[in-house]
Amino acid sequence: MKQIALLTLVASAAMVGCSSYDTPNHGKNVSMEPAHNFLGIVKVEPGSYSAIHSSTVRLKTDDFYSRRANSGDRVTLLWGAITLTDY
Repeated sequence: MKQIALLTLVASAAMVGCSSYDTPNHGKNVSMEPAHNFLGIVKVEPGSYSAIHSSTVRLKTDDFYSRRANSGDRVTLLWGAITLTDY
């Protein structure tokens, strides 16, 4: 009985950590690609253009190189500690 309970707990924890969903912020030129989340360690939101929390370290792609067209993608690392944005 304990083994079944432990197996159920481990399986549900493993399935909750990963998700694939679409972003709620769709504009005229926003990508309709699904977002991906791997246990909160890496979270990718294509075409997000959403606000950034003040408790994160924000890195912009403009800091590394400049280009004309921004994709609006957002990559969050380590449960929101570091956020890389392309907007």
